Amino acid sequence: MHTPNDTTPADAGSPEIEALLDVIRELVGEVHPHWKDLHFSPDTQLERELGLDSMARLELRTRIEASLGIALDEARAIAATTPNDLLCALIMHTADGERCTDAAGAVQGDVSELLMGSFGIAGSAIEGEQHSISDWLYALYAWSVFAVLGLVTWLLVVLAPFERWRRKLAHLGARLFFRATFTPLQVSGHEHLDPQQPQIIVANHASYLDGFIVTAALDVPIHFIVKGELARILPARMLLQRFGVEFVDRFNARKGTSDVRRIAEKSRNGQSIVFFPEGTFTRFPGLQPFRMGAFVTAARSNVPVVPVAISGARDIVRGNDWFPHRGRIQVTVCPPVMPSGSGWDIALNLRNAARRAISPHIGEPDLVEGESGD
Repeated sequence: MHTPNDTTPADAGSPEIEALLDVIRELVGEVHPHWKDLHFSPDTQLERELGLDSMARLELRTRIEASLGIALDEARAIAATTPNDLLCALIMHTADGERCTDAAGAVQGDVSELLMGSFGIAGSAIEGEQHSISDWLYALYAWSVFAVLGLVTWLLVVLAPFERWRRKLAHLGARLFFRATFTPLQVSGHEHLDPQQPQIIVANHASYLDGFIVTAALDVPIHFIVKGELARILPARMLLQRFGVEFVDRFNARKGTSDVRRIAEKSRNGQSIVFFPEGTFTRFPGLQPFRMGAFVTAARSNVPVVPVAISGARDIVRGNDWFPHRGRIQVTVCPPVMPSGSGWDIALNLRNAARRAISPHIGEPDLVEGESGD
């Protein structure tokens, strides 16, 4: 990880670092307009403390090059964890770049989590809780239904010769699961989905059930983004490849940036793609910050964003607790949001509009004031 004593290429107050901090400060102010009086140092964490995910750092790279007139390697821009790491990347082509080599290499391994954060693929741990006998009986029944239906659906999907059949089988299997486990699933606003046009679908992330919920609720052709490690698990790969999912490489910075472009290109070519822009979930209620990956993809593809609000899932499977509870689920498909503005503002406008659309329907507090643009 980054160690200021042996990898710092410039001290706070130097012209180079001050110019870089000014560029970062401007972008952070746009991404998080509710943050006031920003103060940070060359060693401040870009992701953890300033909320700049990999898509935001791609925009930051563009602004650094325009402001400072120095080319910045794309992979290192995404892998950077602090302003000093960015400065290291800027001087790598000079003789002084040798003292930054160790720092740049150290952060390279962290790019996986940064990229996946932008695409919204993550989880969260929670503590256990006490359960009654009836709770245990229901959980056993629900898991039995999942095992039987899962196996049958897997076989049918893998063997089905046409993609349209495979998607229909998955949709029916997911709906049957919720019916069989006595989990009411209500869907409204389905008319806002256009099966003939590509759309970026963004949904709040509250539970491990969310993928099943979206599959059951949205009877249109959609493609999910999944972590590349699943491709190494044969049964999962066989199933997911039949759906045409997008595997994202979490462990290669250059491959990760090409994944971004590939997904945007597929969207331009007519595919509708599902993102969970919060990137994580917990057992505690609240709409968390949205990462920028989905909205940058929509901006680059010039396709609308369709916000989808999921309510009730957190109460059924809570955080990292795989113990299912009884409950009901409401899915609200909101009207599409068209790209507007120019440059980076397009993605910001889409993010803010999607948050404003989702928040009123989930029955949970908005944990980030100002991100909706109000």
